[in-house]
Amino acid sequence: MRYLLAFLALLGLPLAAHAQTAEPFYKGKDVRILIGAGVGGTYSLYAQLAARHMRQFIPGNPNLVMQSMPGAGGLVGLNYSFNVAPKDGTLMHLVHAEVLYRAS
Repeated sequence: MRYLLAFLALLGLPLAAHAQTAEPFYKGKDVRILIGAGVGGTYSLYAQLAARHMRQFIPGNPNLVMQSMPGAGGLVGLNYSFNVAPKDGTLMHLVHAEVLYRAS
């Protein structure tokens, strides 16, 4: 009997869970682009050039806000993204390629 109830509960899960479309989620929101380098450098320039054209490809056309977080060769920004930043899709991070290969 217990297995039957568990099976029936599993059948009802797909009916109860439905995803929100992207357009109403992003409409009127700010999407931050985090740069792990100082302002005026090449990584900042890359992010600005991408953001100029990226807005039109995100449903809902959210505002793209640039945020610079220099320190420790990009590790400060990477730690912020992993530990503090909201995990809801409103943050993009331009990561230094070298940061991904460093061993702790």
